Amino acid sequence: MATHGLPKTPWSTLDVTHLPPSEALLLDAMRAWSAARTPMQAAALVLAAEGAQALAVPLDILLRTASPTLRCRLCEKTGADEAAVLMAVGLAQHNSRSCALAMMLRVAAPLPAYQSMGTVLTLAAGMRALGLLLANPLTSAG
Repeated sequence: MATHGLPKTPWSTLDVTHLPPSEALLLDAMRAWSAARTPMQAAALVLAAEGAQALAVPLDILLRTASPTLRCRLCEKTGADEAAVLMAVGLAQHNSRSCALAMMLRVAAPLPAYQSMGTVLTLAAGMRALGLLLANPLTSAG
């Protein structure tokens, strides 16, 4: 599957203070996961702020499967892999599964990208069920 031709993610190299709330929560959870000795518990603690601690399980599986490069918790800008994961979850939440897969292919090799799609969809649906709506990256892209 080709990954070129997709719009640039609106969150790449963006100051994290300008992220929408749902994207900021997901990014904080991903960064907490990467920096902790007990990753899933650290992510659950961040997600608990919005009552979404159960989403730590699919997030843990997603991050272990796709192995995106995550920046430190204090970095002011989003990284390319972080932005791609945010965009993949947002696209999945807006029923653009093939585009979500294309974004995961920017992060991981084909097999891990395909394997991560179940958890991308689970994470997207779980966030939607809790009212944590991500922006539609295809309409937000510049």
